[in-house]
Amino acid sequence: MKVFLRTVCITLLLTLMAGCVTDTYVSDENIDKFDDLSVKKFLIAEIQPTVEPEKKIYLSLVSHFDFDKSILKPEDIAELDDFIAKVINLKGHIVIAGHTDYQGSDDYNEKLSFRRSTVIQQYLAARIPVENYTFEVAYFGENNPIVKAHSLKANALNRRGIVIFTQA
Repeated sequence: MKVFLRTVCITLLLTLMAGCVTDTYVSDENIDKFDDLSVKKFLIAEIQPTVEPEKKIYLSLVSHFDFDKSILKPEDIAELDDFIAKVINLKGHIVIAGHTDYQGSDDYNEKLSFRRSTVIQQYLAARIPVENYTFEVAYFGENNPIVKAHSLKANALNRRGIVIFTQA
């Protein structure tokens, strides 16, 4: 029995030491505490999530923009109205991201995606108490397609706006 316990203890000790020798994890803020060590990796678990578990998060997808347009369609208005109903009594941060398909120049698509983001923001701001929210408007042009293809269906899916609410 003593031999068995000794073997288990030695195996456990060697396993722990091997883990420490091969992977040293120290955060940026604690690296000065280890001046004599060569630290190459950082503990990902020390990075605090930006959203606390008890906070509400809502997502809305506005996905019916016509080619070269930034006009909300009835389907998207219904989607945004549903989004508003969920966040109207909350305070938080709203991120709006506009996108386009691949057609058009990069500069033109950035401006078009900005117009799409802006029209969504204007719609929301006219219907919710804006003092309860901070807004962030982002626009990506054609850079983040949902579908990486050149077809009418792919183009339609890539012409979109995304709205994300995070409770404060």
